[in-house]
Amino acid sequence: MTVLTDEELDLQSAVRDILTKKVAPLVAEHERNRTFPWEVLPALHEFGYVRGLVASEDGGDGMSFSQLAILMEEAGRCWGSLRTTLNILTIVPYLISQVGSPEQKARFLPPLLSGARRAWFAMTEPDAGSDAASLRTTARLEGDHYVISGSKIYITNASHADIGIVMATVDRSAGAKGITAFIVDRTESDYQVNDIPHMPVRGTSSCELVFAEMRVPKENVLGEVGRGLSAAMKAINVGRLNMSMGAVGLSQAALEESITFVTTREQFGKPLAGFQLVQEMVVEIATLTQTSRLLGMNAARALDSGEPGRMECSMAKYYCGESANKAASLALQVHGGAGLMEESPVERIFRDAREATIPEGTSQIQILQMGRDLLGVSALR
Repeated sequence: MTVLTDEELDLQSAVRDILTKKVAPLVAEHERNRTFPWEVLPALHEFGYVRGLVASEDGGDGMSFSQLAILMEEAGRCWGSLRTTLNILTIVPYLISQVGSPEQKARFLPPLLSGARRAWFAMTEPDAGSDAASLRTTARLEGDHYVISGSKIYITNASHADIGIVMATVDRSAGAKGITAFIVDRTESDYQVNDIPHMPVRGTSSCELVFAEMRVPKENVLGEVGRGLSAAMKAINVGRLNMSMGAVGLSQAALEESITFVTTREQFGKPLAGFQLVQEMVVEIATLTQTSRLLGMNAARALDSGEPGRMECSMAKYYCGESANKAASLALQVHGGAGLMEESPVERIFRDAREATIPEGTSQIQILQMGRDLLGVSALR
């Protein structure tokens, strides 16, 4: 029984076809070189990547969260680096469309939605990850500009993008109430970018950003001063949904690679698929994949129905990420020594799946947030 409508199945089929033809053949080379094929993205925009969640009146496609979930599963199935890159490219214009002023929308959305410019989102700092309210990057108003000082870390796309959203505090003593969101345009604001080599999603950039008295026009405040975290919360479910469904895609890829391997390789005079313990591992991968998909699509349906969806997205993010790790580990075990080689897709899937439990809130943070909602007691503050 499928969880998708006929229209959604058509979208899935069309997206899978173009990713298989246009992106999949490029993955191995770009993984080796730690590069990304930016030239393929314009064709993907036509399916709803990047511009899908932006309202039609703002130049987007106005698609559903369920449709977005399908896009992200297929991106994850094709290549973890693709899903990670597209996650940020999709979230930033969505956030601008949600809380930006008419002037900000007119200025920033057209180049982002067309792919003429690319985006990053910067909240995490060396000493402020899950505890976003304790960030130390500061912003002070001087005339018509805010002067921002501090640093951010693990910022996706930063070395390849020139429009970003940075979170900084205008009053550290105010805690979360001092945090403000700023749109940063590199053509008018100077900052330093340092690339950080990393284990998973090697086709992406993960960077340190250094702001040394960076000047940002005050009209670039996104939303209200002191309401930066509130603005960011509008995109948090999107990020968690994207991560969840990307993890489903990784699990699906692990399943497909495992089925191909065990049905074509022989040991002891018969296909690996004929061994009971091998069947057990493949069946577990399949079960993890389908249960993850059901939870992810449940979160998307909740958002489509107008519900807050915080619990559903946290649960999906937690379960899908953990399940992708299990599925990838089982797939590697199924492949034996062959799975440890970089030429094997499951080696890449294994590395990329490890990322799925950390960004957009670690598994542990999801547990604590769900625990607070279920029990009415916070284990954080």
